[in-house]
Amino acid sequence: MLARINAHPVSLWREFHDEVDNWLAAANGQMEAPSRWAPAVDVIEEQDSYVLKADLPGVERQDIDIVYEDSALTIKGKRDSETRDEHDGYKRIERSHGEFQRTFRMPENIDAENISAKNEHGVLVVRIPKQEKAQKKIEVQ
Repeated sequence: MLARINAHPVSLWREFHDEVDNWLAAANGQMEAPSRWAPAVDVIEEQDSYVLKADLPGVERQDIDIVYEDSALTIKGKRDSETRDEHDGYKRIERSHGEFQRTFRMPENIDAENISAKNEHGVLVVRIPKQEKAQKKIEVQ
């Protein structure tokens, strides 16, 4: 937890602030409390690539944007889903919606031209290939 606080103190503060806002809105009977969420993301380093796996249940492929710019990979999108449940004389309908954005600072050895992404069964997998750093031997004259 301490490493997370040191690495991302601003984003943690925002998450805390958003949760307090949601709690206060619900406590005051405001049914339209803001719905903000951030998907869980696994970051895996393999020998030849980095892999990001994001849990995006209820998010359609066309509602996901991925941009690599200035050594940062940003995943953003939105979800709108509805669950209906009817049993023995009662009815329940729940809706879940909201937008998200996650940005990851990437090392310099990224092959940006060959980044690929696939969304299957609510899990987005982004594969970011590594490339060799350019090296040049300079001869002293």
